[in-house]
This record gives sequence, C-alpha cells and structure tokens, in this order.
Amino acid sequence: MKTRYQISFRSVSAPKPILVATDLTPASEPALGRALAQARLNGAQLLVVHVIPDVLRNHPLLPTPGGSEGVAASDLTKRAAELATEQVRTVLNLSPDLFTVQIETGDAEDEIVRAAEAHDVSLIVVGAKVREGIDKYLGHVAERVVRYAKAPVLIARPQTKGKHVLVATDFAEEATRAIEIGGRMAKGGYDVTLLHVVELPSVALAAASGPLGGVWAPPSAQAIAELANLGKTTLDGLVKQYGFTSGEQADGNASDKILARAEALDADLVILGSRGRTGLTRLLLGSVAEAVVRHSHCSVLVVR
Repeated sequence: MKTRYQISFRSVSAPKPILVATDLTPASEPALGRALAQARLNGAQLLVVHVIPDVLRNHPLLPTPGGSEGVAASDLTKRAAELATEQVRTVLNLSPDLFTVQIETGDAEDEIVRAAEAHDVSLIVVGAKVREGIDKYLGHVAERVVRYAKAPVLIARPQTKGKHVLVATDFAEEATRAIEIGGRMAKGGYDVTLLHVVELPSVALAAASGPLGGVWAPPSAQAIAELANLGKTTLDGLVKQYGFTSGEQADGNASDKILARAEALDADLVILGSRGRTGLTRLLLGSVAEAVVRHSHCSVLVVR
C-alpha cells in the first residue's frame, strides 16, 4: 500500500537530505511523517532541526529549581536534542541511528533556511497550525521559510479525508516545476486538478508600476477575452501532456480562488510555484504562496 502524496525529488547525483523542522509540539507531527515518507522515497537522509529561541533565561524547556535564570546554553541544547530525538522516535517509531538531529539557537525561520542551505537539502518540511481569528493576519514561521528558502517547502498539516491534489498555475516560469511534480503524481495514480487563475493587475499597482506613474487604463473586454481563450488553450494542452484528471480556469484573486477550490475539492495537498518576491513588489502584490500557506486547511507544497 503506497503512502499518499509521495513526491519524487530524485536526481542523477546522490540524494540530497530532507530537512524537517520541529518545535517539539504535536503540530510538528504531520511534518515528521511526511518528511520520513519523502526521505524513504528518495533514499535520502532525514535531518531534524529544532531552533531554540534566542532567549536562554527562563526557557520552558529547562525549568530550573527556584526559578534560577542561569541555565547554561550547552545544557539547553542537550535537553532540546534529547526531546527532539524522543519525539521522532515516538512519532515515527524510528531508531535514532536513522536520522540526524541538529539544534540551533536564534530566529526559527533564519536558522531553518540557513541549515537547509548548509546541507543543500532537496526539501524543507514544516508543520503549521490552521490559524483562526486575528492569527489569520499575523505571519508565522512557515510563511517566512517559504519567503526566503531556495529549496521547495512542504507545509504539512494533518491529512484530510480527501484524496485530491490541486496544482495552481499562472503559466509563469516559476510554476513549471509545480506542474511537473503534479504530472508525476498524476502518472502515479493520484487525482490531480490543474487550476489556472487569471488575475488582472489592480489600478493602484498598475499606476505605481508605470514608468512615470501615470494614469492606468484597464484592458479592453476583447483583450480579456483573448487572454482567457489563450489560457484555456494552454490549460487544455497541459492537462493532456501531463495526464491531469481535469483542468479549470478562473478569474479573480489568485489566493482566494486557490483556497476556495482546494476546499471544494477536499484537497489534501496544494502545489504551487513562488517567485520569492521581496521589497516593494512584495508590499504591493503580496505573495500568493504565503496567503495560501497562511489560510489553507490542507498541506501546501511551494516550489521554486
């Protein structure tokens, strides 16, 4: 019986490690499970990373008698390594000699990305809770890892009852690898839908991005219709080429459409590409990948 949603990152060279980040809470357990499945599929080493916040005094991992603040960093690191090893052993029923634990201190997203680059990993797996209320509008570690990591990032949430994979594309170069991964999964027997979202630029963005910041004229109805027809033709070609179950086209806000379609399909995984925008472009456009990571109730794979 195959493990659901296996994603091959094999190359002709030796397999690169797969990094899974844990905060030692149950929220990390789906990430551990998916990371192990990928490591086994690719014949790769499993690297488990835990980041201790850069506040050593009064750290909850090492409460000291009498509330002493003199907790040695080495003791804290040792205790964190023990807890991470125990979590992996318990959750995955895995012998400690089959994985490596690395403990870092600092900002979680910075240290995860740094460790991923140092070990040249093929995939980063991070757990994330579904955010409710005001938390929906606050960034979290998973989003920031997606923003800065060079490797693909899998945001792992508990598997749903659905058996569907949704691949989102805007036909940009950044989406090519997402389509290729989705195609391999389709050929492996998975139920994969390819979604193309046509998102027209906002008036504010178009004006700001103009050479002189002049008045922006929206595209004509004919231009929009031609764009839609071109998108549908391209979509149909990709569905046939990669063997997707179906192809769909929608217009509107990309992240909203992706999230709504994933929920309607009861998808267990969304795959999409990311440009990794920074600076003013990020401020104006936001990031579709980060919005989907933040609000999705299912796992999300973001590829470069």
